Amino acid sequence: MKLDLIIKAHAFVLATLIANGVNSHQSDVAYWESDDCNKVSQAAGLYLYTSGELLKAAEKERKAERNNKPKALHKLEESEELYDLYEGVLFYSELSANATKNFQVFCKK
Repeated sequence: MKLDLIIKAHAFVLATLIANGVNSHQSDVAYWESDDCNKVSQAAGLYLYTSGELLKAAEKERKAERNNKPKALHKLEESEELYDLYEGVLFYSELSANATKNFQVFCKK
């Protein structure tokens, strides 16, 4: 499914940013270099944007499903594709929140 590929690609990007950008060999908590902070900030923005786009797609899918079903069936379980879209929204929202928290802790001086 396309959504699984998107999720895996973004998770790989995050792992690459962290592995290449952050000096994790330091044992004590220290502020990160500004270039590293910029990468984390960009990742947070990318994840938030992706979450918003998935939410738009999920809402469009939900409306399409509701238009194709009789009103009595609207409260029945939604399709698996719709569930996956909302799961992706939550996943990217959490990634964005985590990247933002890391920025607050390690980048704000």
